[in-house]
Amino acid sequence: MNAAKQQNVLAGQSSIAQKIFGYVPIQASWSTHDIHGAVLAANATGASAYAIRRALGELRDAGLIREPVGGKFQRDAVTLKPKKEQAMTQATQQTVVSIKKPEASALDVLATLSGEVVSLSDELSKRMRALAGRIEEVALSVEAERENDAKAIIRAKRLQEVLREFA
Repeated sequence: MNAAKQQNVLAGQSSIAQKIFGYVPIQASWSTHDIHGAVLAANATGASAYAIRRALGELRDAGLIREPVGGKFQRDAVTLKPKKEQAMTQATQQTVVSIKKPEASALDVLATLSGEVVSLSDELSKRMRALAGRIEEVALSVEAERENDAKAIIRAKRLQEVLREFA
């Protein structure tokens, strides 16, 4: 794939995928965890590991990177064009990047917020299940106490009847 085609395909990807693309190595194949570590170390994005796996899948499906071994990703080196075409592609690249720049940061922020919402909902769901379990336990114990109280009332009434007979 030549540089111009690569940039055009990359421009159609999500902002996270565009940022992740630069951290996929050319000469070696890295795991998702390694790429995520490199992205976090460079402070390129604060996206979750899930978002990075999704972005790597998008890049692979678009043909920008490949997965030579399961779970390991590698980028292919681009083929260079003659000088005339290269000058024209550089001008195109600059316009595409400048147009996409403001959108990329907003999409990145939205993706990060989305990840936070998902993790918050997971945590809230776990806590709600635990709370529901505790409520059910208390309800069962209240029911058992009520049954015991009902039996005690019946015994007390019988005792009152027996005492009235002796009096």
